[in-house]
Amino acid sequence: MSSVSILSYLHYLHDVNRKLLQRGGLENVLYRKPVSQHPYYHQLDQPDPTRPRHWLGSLRHIQNAEARGAALRPLVGIGLVVGQIETDKGKKRLAAPLAFCNVELVEDERRPNSVDMQTLWDSVALNYDLLTLFLGQIQEDEGDESGFQQTGVHPKTLAILTEVENDLEKFASDTNPESRLTPNALAALMKHIRDNVPEFGSVSTSTTPYDHRLLDALVQRRPPMFFPHRFFFIAPAAGELSTMMALAELIRQSERRRANAV
Repeated sequence: MSSVSILSYLHYLHDVNRKLLQRGGLENVLYRKPVSQHPYYHQLDQPDPTRPRHWLGSLRHIQNAEARGAALRPLVGIGLVVGQIETDKGKKRLAAPLAFCNVELVEDERRPNSVDMQTLWDSVALNYDLLTLFLGQIQEDEGDESGFQQTGVHPKTLAILTEVENDLEKFASDTNPESRLTPNALAALMKHIRDNVPEFGSVSTSTTPYDHRLLDALVQRRPPMFFPHRFFFIAPAAGELSTMMALAELIRQSERRRANAV
């Protein structure tokens, strides 16, 4: 098998694994979560002097969960959709990121209780849990993970979502992703989706910053509203996370070797 074919296959495995990871209940990551799954929401667009203390509390929460045998993962949400939609199973409350990245919380061995948050930008992905709800593609068979192509999504819609995901990957690969993933950039991405995917046509974009204290009221909105901001949160971990990260590293190594060989 040629090196190009092997690399293509690795990309395929990574993409399939990423879609498996999406099916992890990310349509509601903030609203009325049990104490054991406290989301530890924290906005990332503005400076906050309490941030170091928040990272420490988040890491201890994850470590305590691990001690009980529960796996949690820290994530960065990119854009937030809040409100209600009707599905084939009835009313559904949403508090979901449009996209997300994996992150690591790293404690300084030389400075106990000093924790840094590092975003793994190359893991950026659209939130397929959210998209499938809007597109009416809720699958009863959890074993069918072959993606939107196999669930009747219109090719134009698939092309638009692929385009948005590619844009997010371009932003994330920048030397300073935070400077690219601004509220204005996220609002423009949602406008592109809204203008081209009919199922998102009723989603409005907020012109005021998201206030987490108002979540109980916002989650009752119909139709939902989009808040173009970045935020940290914690969610239950899927078993595929480590596999996806290992595949991503293998792809990077393979691409570097291929580039050096040219």
